[in-house]
Amino acid sequence: MPTTLWNILHFTALGCYVLSLAAWFLSRVSNKIPGITAVWIATLGLAFQTAQLLLRWGAGGHLPVTGLFETQHFLTFWVVALTLYFYLRYGAGKLLPASMLFAVLSLMLAMKGPRAVAPLIPALDTPLFMIHIATSFAAYGLFGLGAILGCYRLAGAEISFEGGTRRMLDESLYIGYILFTWTMIAGSLWAYLAWGSYWTWRIKGIWSWILWFYYSGVLHVRNRPAWEGWPLNILAVAGFILVLFTYLGLGLLFSTSHPLL
Repeated sequence: MPTTLWNILHFTALGCYVLSLAAWFLSRVSNKIPGITAVWIATLGLAFQTAQLLLRWGAGGHLPVTGLFETQHFLTFWVVALTLYFYLRYGAGKLLPASMLFAVLSLMLAMKGPRAVAPLIPALDTPLFMIHIATSFAAYGLFGLGAILGCYRLAGAEISFEGGTRRMLDESLYIGYILFTWTMIAGSLWAYLAWGSYWTWRIKGIWSWILWFYYSGVLHVRNRPAWEGWPLNILAVAGFILVLFTYLGLGLLFSTSHPLL
């Protein structure tokens, strides 16, 4: 499919997220714009991202996550989708502006990557690839929301519902950890099929295990009284910084054979 289509879908989704952010702030200062407007615009942006995901999947014959443009879109997709899930489940509309800001910055970074649909190399052409990547970015999205919630809690901004931000933070960290564990299992099996070994001393694999052990530690201390307040919030924010370094930093700063960057 022509690059023009990807540009249209990209900029339409980006525009929706900018408008959603603007609508949320305008709804705070004017009774003429209901708060639900920002939610509907964000949902429209997610719909355009879903359309692009499915069309690129059909054009390439594989889950479109093989470059900066595609992976940034996939990360944004999960952050926005999970934010809307928390809105529907908990009425956590206050998460929307931070998530929309994240989406806007993420899609602006995506523009630095190539937009053409690239074929998979033979080593990646396995169902384990889709499982590995899909669960990893779903986990990244949850860890990203955990960082946003950590920032809210550090700023003293509670979201009103039974359980407050702590319940959502626990859910983000716990489910994200489960998904990332599946990522590591699928990645090890994929490595065995591709290279004949469950483990290689590749920099991406090493930092992925560091990330897994980090969140293992976070889950072990999150319910201890000494860690339940600001220390847990700091850990949630620092964890996502580690996620970004593992996902983006390694590919941009070091030579790596990992296919995402």
